[in-house]
Amino acid sequence: MTDTLQIRFVVPPAFHDLPVLGTEEQVAEQLWEVVCEVLASEGDDLRAQWATVLAEMIPSMAEAGTIYAGLCLLDVEGRPSTASVVATLSPLGGLAAAQAVDGLRDGLSRARPQATVTELALPAGRAVAVIDGVSTTAGETTLVTSVIQVHLPLPNESQLLSLELSTPCAEDWELYSEVFAGIVRSVHLEFADLPLSDPSPDPFPAPVSAPAPEIESRIRAAFG
Repeated sequence: MTDTLQIRFVVPPAFHDLPVLGTEEQVAEQLWEVVCEVLASEGDDLRAQWATVLAEMIPSMAEAGTIYAGLCLLDVEGRPSTASVVATLSPLGGLAAAQAVDGLRDGLSRARPQATVTELALPAGRAVAVIDGVSTTAGETTLVTSVIQVHLPLPNESQLLSLELSTPCAEDWELYSEVFAGIVRSVHLEFADLPLSDPSPDPFPAPVSAPAPEIESRIRAAFG
């Protein structure tokens, strides 16, 4: 195929868009605006701390092919709750969608045996879902972040769209997983008459075993 694929999806307004493209000045200005929105009731000192932390993340996100990043800070039953959504594009390797899904599912199952990996049938096509927990230790404190990813091989056979939601608030996992399911189901793909970049090699190895049927059923139930 020689057309560029336009990708659209809908993120709820509770998520504030983070700038991942543009000059340093543009990113800094937009980032400060976002922090002021998210922390509207806080002082400049706390806003500056948040802006600094987020600014340190932006370059690596841009290098990783991030096309969207969003952050929300909610009040859930009187307590603060936060989550982030990230969408990235990476090389796929010129594989047909069916081959890519099989390779992704089985390669991720082998690479991340502790995670739940299964296949999804979405309006935009077949995809692979991964649910996992990531532990981060700082001193004597261990923070577990709940993560769900959906990897969708695009029909241009050149790119992989990966969407991820992460939250350190395990008690709100059901809320955020439902929100994320809505984002993933909203993905819309449309070709434009523009040239594609050259494909790169497939990043995943040959297939291994498939996930258990009961795990597949649980994830499919979450995504409808």
